[in-house]
Formats: sequence, C-alpha cells, structure tokens
Amino acid sequence: MTTRLVKDVRYDFAGKVVLVTGAARGLGRSHALGFAQAGADILISDIGESMASVPYELAHAEELEAVAEEVAELGARCATAICDVRQSDQVERMITTAVEEFGKIDVLINNAGVESIYGLTDMPEQAWRQMIDTQLTGTFLCSKSAAAHMKKRRRGKILVTGSTSSYVAAQDQAHYVAAKSGVLGLTKAMAIDLAPFGINVNAVCPGATRTSMADGIRDGVGPDFTERLLELTGTWNLFDRESMLDPIETTQAMLWLASDASDFVTGASILVDAGFTIK
Repeated sequence: MTTRLVKDVRYDFAGKVVLVTGAARGLGRSHALGFAQAGADILISDIGESMASVPYELAHAEELEAVAEEVAELGARCATAICDVRQSDQVERMITTAVEEFGKIDVLINNAGVESIYGLTDMPEQAWRQMIDTQLTGTFLCSKSAAAHMKKRRRGKILVTGSTSSYVAAQDQAHYVAAKSGVLGLTKAMAIDLAPFGINVNAVCPGATRTSMADGIRDGVGPDFTERLLELTGTWNLFDRESMLDPIETTQAMLWLASDASDFVTGASILVDAGFTIK
C-alpha cells in the first residue's frame, strides 16, 4: 500500500504521546504515521480478530506490527496492543501499557470502527450490538480510561472519529448511522465534563474514504451496493478530483485538533467530506 504522508509538517509533537485505536489499517494507520512524522511517541492498537456480522476480515496482529515498523522508520518510538475496545478489561490494559511505556497519554484518537450493510428488518441483533459496542461503547470506554490519567495532569486531547453518517442517514445502515450520531453527542457531553480539567474533546467526521474498510464492504456486499449508493448520493464531493478521499485528509484535521493551536476548541466536529453533506 502506498503511503501519502503529510507534505508540510507544521506541528511539533516531540515529547507527546499519542494513542490510536484501530490503527492497523486505513485512517488509524494514517493517523499513526502522521503523528509519528510530527515527532510523537505512538501506541497503536487493533482488535486482531474478525466479527461475525462484519462482511470482511478485520486486521491481524501482523498488520499492526507492520504499522509499528513504519512508525519506527519515521524515527518515533512505538508500542502496540491488541485490544477489543468493546471490552473494558482490555481497554484498561491498553491504557496501562501506554502509561507504563511512555509515562503519560497526551492524545487519544478513538478510531476503532467497523462497517456492515443490513436493511432494517433483515438486521440481526448481533450486527446491531457489534456496531454500537464498537463505535459508541468503545469510544466511551477508551475515553473514560484515558481521561482518568489526563485529569491527573490537567491536560489532554481526546479525538473521536465521526462520519458524514453523524449528520445524514444512508440506506441499509441504521446501526452505523445510530452509532456515528451517538459519538457526536458523546463528544459534546465529554467536552463539558472534562473541560474543568483542561481536556479538549472533539470529533472529525470524514466522508467516503479510500480504506480497507471501503474495499471490504465492496468485496463483501458486492459492487452493486456501491453503484446504488452512488446513485442515491450523487458524486461524493464538490471538487473536480477523485471521488473518494485519502486518509491523510482526516489526519490533517486530527493534527490540528491535537495541537496547541486548537486549545480553545472543544465539543466541536469538523466535517472532512469535500462538501458532501451540504448538497
């Protein structure tokens, strides 16, 4: 896979520790490399096994280690953790690993997520629960645990991966829309609770992005779904360029929100969708 890195790094994260969940592929991998390029120490995690309701194979431990090697090649220290963000005990171990390895957590990026396609009346309860537990409960558990450490230092940045589905609905994705809408509300509520401790909480909501998840949905559900979705939504963006976004577009927003330049931004969400939701 080719890697598009930040062309002009304007941020200095030297001495900062960044934890990225769902980092073995796609957006998470891009975030890990982007922050490593900016000088941060990185802990990356992923689930390491698949889910029955998800129509594509999730990341293996070997893929996570491969990203760790890429991070190290950029000169950053990197640790890894296999973590199912739905499980509080695994989340606690991941947070403990980060603190023991690096002494602190400055930035948490809640990126772990899955996608599946089911019509409402055909959706198994398992698919609903696995989606909500991964996207929403996982964000809650990771944020709760990381915030407990950040509160002691009275400083930190918690970032949440939303979606255009946080704003607009899509056919056959009631569970995904519910989860991504939920993380936006959770972002605002956490921002209020954590502001007295100097902790910012914000969300980045990307549009359709060229990732392994997108490839997995296409391959697992079939190209006819992609074609039908494109017919429903029209073109993905307002610009004369390739329709799907590159992961680095979202990473750029994450870098800004994690930096000192955004210290007075909290409870906000940034749409990185090339104008998709305004049409």
